[in-house]
Amino acid sequence: MSKRNKDTGEDISLFPFLAVLACVIGTLTMIIAALAVQSLDNETVERAIEYENKQEELTANMAELEKLKAELKKREDKIKKEHSSEQKRLEDARKRLKELLAQMEKTEKELEKISIEGPKVDVAAMAEDVTKMEEELKMRREKIAQLQKVIDERKLPPKESEVSILPGGSGVGFTPSFVECDDGRVVIHEDGKTIPVRTAELNTNPDFAKILAKVKGQKDGTLVFLIRDDGLGTYNTARNFANAKGVKNGKLPVIGDGRVDLSYFTKKAKNS
Repeated sequence: MSKRNKDTGEDISLFPFLAVLACVIGTLTMIIAALAVQSLDNETVERAIEYENKQEELTANMAELEKLKAELKKREDKIKKEHSSEQKRLEDARKRLKELLAQMEKTEKELEKISIEGPKVDVAAMAEDVTKMEEELKMRREKIAQLQKVIDERKLPPKESEVSILPGGSGVGFTPSFVECDDGRVVIHEDGKTIPVRTAELNTNPDFAKILAKVKGQKDGTLVFLIRDDGLGTYNTARNFANAKGVKNGKLPVIGDGRVDLSYFTKKAKNS
């Protein structure tokens, strides 16, 4: 009896099980990788969207900031312009005051050098008169401003071709001669004519000396100074010369820039 071969029979193979296991593992690996990649992509997209939103917000904020900077610069320029204008007016006023003080000082020195007859110049009284006159001019300006406001409200065009001169008091008991004072000169009103004389030439001008002599020679003669807004310094100088010559004088403010109208005194002289 022959010996039975041990290798006889069917062999059991494990390949199908290992293949299935390998496929399952590979499939699971691919699923996990796909999920990881998908998760990574979603996070990247969200961050990209968030970045775009932040970028747009930043751009809008920058535009708003530039707008605010432009508005701030505009306001700063306006404030600087207004400040510059106010500063210029202040400097002009200071310069004008300095010139007036220098002119008054120069006039006082010239009067001290000239040997004259008549009353001495009372500086304190002159300063008091100047103060009173400035207050009066201020009141007149305020009244004019009020009237101008009423005119503007009624939409009526202002008429200021002439400035009528009226007596400050009763207007009787004296014979007036008029000398207008503005910046840097006087204007003598004589017989319907006007004669301009520079302030620096008052002590040598024959026309001014003639009007002083005429008023002094009249029994009730009075030299009336008509003072413009810018003629205060000229008035002080002219009045000093009149006082030095013993000429009686007075003053009236001229409100406005129109031509001086002396018709009131002319009619009065004709009637008398």
